[in-house]
Amino acid sequence: MGSPHRVFCLTRTTQPSSDIPVLSSCITILAESLLLMPNDNLVVIAAMARKGGSGKTTLSRALISAAVAAGRRVLLIDTDSTGVLGTWHKRAEAAGLGSPLLRSASVESVGAVDRRIEQVYAADSADFIFIDTAGVGAEWSDRIAVLADHIVTPVMLSTSDLVVGAQTADWFDKLRARVDDPESLPRHHVVLNMVDPKTTRADAALIEAAIARFPVVETVMMRRNVYKEMDEKGLLHAVALQKQADPNPLMRPHVRHVVEALEEATDILNNILAA
Repeated sequence: MGSPHRVFCLTRTTQPSSDIPVLSSCITILAESLLLMPNDNLVVIAAMARKGGSGKTTLSRALISAAVAAGRRVLLIDTDSTGVLGTWHKRAEAAGLGSPLLRSASVESVGAVDRRIEQVYAADSADFIFIDTAGVGAEWSDRIAVLADHIVTPVMLSTSDLVVGAQTADWFDKLRARVDDPESLPRHHVVLNMVDPKTTRADAALIEAAIARFPVVETVMMRRNVYKEMDEKGLLHAVALQKQADPNPLMRPHVRHVVEALEEATDILNNILAA
């Protein structure tokens, strides 16, 4: 992207509690660390993977949830022909589980993505743009990559998925060799995805192999039922607020699980921005 902008960092100042958290306080803490930071630093994050089914859209939804919960203005751009991310946003809005801070747009060309980014930058109408892509196999992948500040690739813990992740990493390495100024390209980050809470020896070996091969961020994305609920309903913090307000007291303990997922997503976003 031609317009200059700097990266800012979200900061979570508390650790997850074993008690049921007061959600409004948790969201305030997520936002308070950003209050003194200028809101004109646009950050563009593109989610890219060699194939579908790697958790790319789920990761995008979680990162979007983290940014919105911290009070940041977000535009999601859906370039995938399936329109999954844009449809999720519409579903969230219809259910009352979206946010005025979140807008979405579907585009049909790289030129349209570029123009939308420039419009947002000029108007100072967003802090983050998240781009959900059709995958590295699409012919416009190189051009989308050049527009981003960060490229994020989810990789699941299996031998086959590590092979596919290596194909994505190889694509990015070859892209660096093709451009005139490799240092102008975005940072590439790999997020280990759908990691079981109790890792086996085989999982540990796969994690070690991933760290040796990829630019893996520090925080992993755990296998959580909450992410399925996020897909069904909407933004994580909105889902948590809905549960907290539920007149059925049996629903309120589930707030903790949503907040833990939101904290996890915030940590991943921190890892990406701080790299």
